[in-house]
Amino acid sequence: MKAPEVKQIVENRFRELGASKILLSPPDYYWELQGEFYKVTILSDFWTIEWTDNRSYASNQCFEDVDPMQYDLTEQQIVDYINELLQH
Repeated sequence: MKAPEVKQIVENRFRELGASKILLSPPDYYWELQGEFYKVTILSDFWTIEWTDNRSYASNQCFEDVDPMQYDLTEQQIVDYINELLQH
């Protein structure tokens, strides 16, 4: 799977779960869900979701990386990963 496809799947899942796409520090958009902030980072060899529960940190792009993920996942594996991530 290519980077734009992964990003779209992740963002669609956040949207389905009721997350709000917000602009805290231009030009980056983040996802807010139940007071927590998430950012999808796409790199050449892997992608990751970054997280913080602090709005000020999110505004200053201070996130904790969750596990780096490879691009060779199916759409269902990505959705399952996000679901598991949000349960913690």
